[in-house]
Amino acid sequence: MLDDAVQRGATVLAGGEVDVPQCYVAPTLIEGVPKDAALLQEEIFGPIFPVIDYTDLDEVIEQINRQPKPLALYLWTKDTARVHHVLAHTSSGGACVNHCIVHVAHTGLPFGGVNNSGVGSCHGHHGFKAFSHERSVLQGGWLNSIRVFFPPYTAARHRLIRFISDRLA
Repeated sequence: MLDDAVQRGATVLAGGEVDVPQCYVAPTLIEGVPKDAALLQEEIFGPIFPVIDYTDLDEVIEQINRQPKPLALYLWTKDTARVHHVLAHTSSGGACVNHCIVHVAHTGLPFGGVNNSGVGSCHGHHGFKAFSHERSVLQGGWLNSIRVFFPPYTAARHRLIRFISDRLA
């Protein structure tokens, strides 16, 4: 993705070193990435951060919403109203304001995607709930074997079921 962006005219501001045999990508800032470059079309699972200039925040929100929902949305701003506006008008697996690594590293918060970016959240209780299956098991007893619970449901049976249900509630 990095090579594709550079070949399309993007400029590496910092980092950019890649060592494939060592599975290493240096933390990289890149700007001027064309909208159709893979870097802006795919989820980036690496320390590559495209810097995107804008003049109209609502256009950025529209661009985000035209794409599949991202795993994470990172926003850098000191303007609280802007944060609320972006979060209210976008959807993502998670969001992080003025940071990025803490988002995945914080084990007390759920981390995961939605729609195309994944299903379920990992970390702590959230991960346990997402990746476990709660199975309900009902064991029949004498009450379940009473014929009143089985068809045909006559008017008399309806009255009796209602009577029993009201007493059990």
